[in-house]
Amino acid sequence: MTRRSQARRLPDPTSPESKKMMKKFTSIATAQSVEARTSAGVLTHLLEESLRHPATSPDFDLFHAVNQVLSDVGMTIDECGGKLSFYRRDPIVPSPLRYGTMAGVGLAARSVALAALRKQATGEEQDISIDLGKALRRFCGFAERKWEIINGRSPTLGSFAASPFLNPPWFNETRDGRYAVALDFYPGIRARTLNLLRCSESTESITKAIRQWRSSDLEEAAAEAGVPMAIVRTNAELRRETQYTGVLSKMPLIKIEKIGDSEAIPIPGRGNLPLAGIRALGMGHVIAGAAMGRCLALYGADVLNVWGLHACEIDFLAWDAQVGMRSTILGDAAEDRTQFHQLLQGTDIFFANKRPNFLKQRGLEAEELCASKPGLIHATVVLHGDEGPWAARPGFDVHGATVAGVFPLEGTPAEPRLAPIGTPVCDNVVGWLGVTGILAALRRRAVEGGSYRVVVSLTRTALWLLSLGIFDKEYAQATAGTTDEHLYPEPDLFTAETTCGTYQGMTDQVIMSKTPGSYQTVLAPMGSSKPEWLPGIREN
Repeated sequence: MTRRSQARRLPDPTSPESKKMMKKFTSIATAQSVEARTSAGVLTHLLEESLRHPATSPDFDLFHAVNQVLSDVGMTIDECGGKLSFYRRDPIVPSPLRYGTMAGVGLAARSVALAALRKQATGEEQDISIDLGKALRRFCGFAERKWEIINGRSPTLGSFAASPFLNPPWFNETRDGRYAVALDFYPGIRARTLNLLRCSESTESITKAIRQWRSSDLEEAAAEAGVPMAIVRTNAELRRETQYTGVLSKMPLIKIEKIGDSEAIPIPGRGNLPLAGIRALGMGHVIAGAAMGRCLALYGADVLNVWGLHACEIDFLAWDAQVGMRSTILGDAAEDRTQFHQLLQGTDIFFANKRPNFLKQRGLEAEELCASKPGLIHATVVLHGDEGPWAARPGFDVHGATVAGVFPLEGTPAEPRLAPIGTPVCDNVVGWLGVTGILAALRRRAVEGGSYRVVVSLTRTALWLLSLGIFDKEYAQATAGTTDEHLYPEPDLFTAETTCGTYQGMTDQVIMSKTPGSYQTVLAPMGSSKPEWLPGIREN
């Protein structure tokens, strides 16, 4: 499946014609953002139609889906200037959900945005090719713990191995017959969860404790205690919640807003690294936030990820999402905060996926950082949205999927199940969507200047997955893996010598004819870099 762009070559970005075009782009992006927020019925209609009419055919318009995603940032496929091609189609795994489509479309949107940015700077067009099966593997392959290895060794859970939150059952029954999902394996939230439940750290004790609670009381108490926990809902149940009707149904998949003014800042990249000369300061952990840093680093940005004094990470997450980034440690002491703000003055992008109120408590929200550094692009991953009654609830993509209705579709409302791909639901894809917004903001900043806020939501992305269409379960199980177009292939791999050892990892599973990308730092131990930027602009 191939589509050739009909876009013409852009003039010099400083010319009156280019400025006129970019003003049009700005107005389109603003109008579409407003429309997405006010037309709550559009998402609801898509969800209702998907659930009402399970598909028994693989037919799907991938190009339309990519354009729908890009519309949130005022773009279309045509802006890459070349061809966009797809290979394979869902069902690739025996699931009623279009995981391959979600991964392929998310990766395509990000790639088109990158190609458009480079085309704006150089005038050169390029082609993009994506294998949906390999895109799916890139999205969730880290959970298999065999594609990303060091010195021939697969990642282990290390000190997390004994955590009952990383072992079945994933769905714990409450007193009123509902199911709760808790994935609270990090030390701080693990302690808060055990305190909330008043139980010991064992699967049996946790299961028994959850069974003492009514589901609504447990979910509210968990939110109050800062514990990631959610009650399994069907999609219809979520659509009756205020968080859906007031926030999620109106929220664009990619939210981008101009929130301040600055001088125009040209795109410095050249050659096959269009982000060379761009700096990104991050607080990215687990998957979604860190995935933004990995993408930016692949195409030339100097990405410095900041960890807290007591931070830790599981190997199989770090070996996937921390690729490409340098790593430093800063705490909340006055000296460390001074160093952070010195770094901020030299950066173009700040990205984070921290728990609710973390950034606010430290003065790191978009308005504050953009006032301190005009021209900054501030990108965050949130769970249920950045406003509404659930805005302060913490959680991971599995919790977004829990409330969105994913697991009853994989199983039944009475017996929810994980997908065949395991626990990943949308994490890496959320990162790719966030980068799509960042790249669109960089393009706008290059012509009109400005500071920008980009927000992507785990739950909103899980809803997008459902809105792409649902397969009949028997059809999906009978079709997945039966022919080459429904095959789940092994990913393309690369190896590199790193300070951690000989690393093998997955490429990004997208072929871009002019910007294949490369990492300057492939994988580094946590905290191994000084809190400073690399000198000069990286040479291609």
